[in-house]
Amino acid sequence: MSNVENLCWILPDSRPEQYPGSWPLEFEEKLLTLYRFDYTLDLKNDVVQLFSGGVTHGFKIDLQSDANCDFHGDAQSLPDDWTDRWNMCICDPPYTSNWSRVLYGTSQIIYSKYMSEAVRIVKPGGYIASYHWAITPTPDNCILHRRIFIGRDYFKKVRVCMIFQKR
Repeated sequence: MSNVENLCWILPDSRPEQYPGSWPLEFEEKLLTLYRFDYTLDLKNDVVQLFSGGVTHGFKIDLQSDANCDFHGDAQSLPDDWTDRWNMCICDPPYTSNWSRVLYGTSQIIYSKYMSEAVRIVKPGGYIASYHWAITPTPDNCILHRRIFIGRDYFKKVRVCMIFQKR
C-alpha cells in the first residue's frame, strides 16, 4: 500500500437544495478530470454512477423512482448483460441503515454486494470509486489505486474516495 497515491481535496460544500448526502461541489468534475474523462461530453458509455441521486455525468442508476436517472434499479443486483460494460463506476451509497431507510425505504445497503456488482460491470483495467465516510476495503479482483480525502466545511466529517482498479 506504500505505492498508493494519497490526495487531499478541500471543496465547497454542496448546495442546500441538493439531496441529503450529496457530495461537495466540484467533486464529480474533479474526479472525472483526474481520470481523463471529459465531463463536457456525454459519458453514458464510459462512466456509470450507482446511487446516483442528483449527479450530473455518466449513466445514472438509482433505486428511487423519482430520481433523474437512466435506470431505476437496485445497485446490489444489476442486469447480467452489463458485465465489463463501463470504464469507471462511481459509488456514493447511504452510509447507515437509517439513511438507507430515509433515502430508499430499504434496510442497510451491503458494501460487498454493491461493490461486487460495480467490479463486475467495469471493464478489466477500469476503475471503481467508493465515496464513503470511512476507508473501505479493496474488493476482490481489484487493486487499490488511489485514496482521496475530501474536506468540505467547518465541523463536517472528512469523506474518503477509495479508487480501485479492476484486474
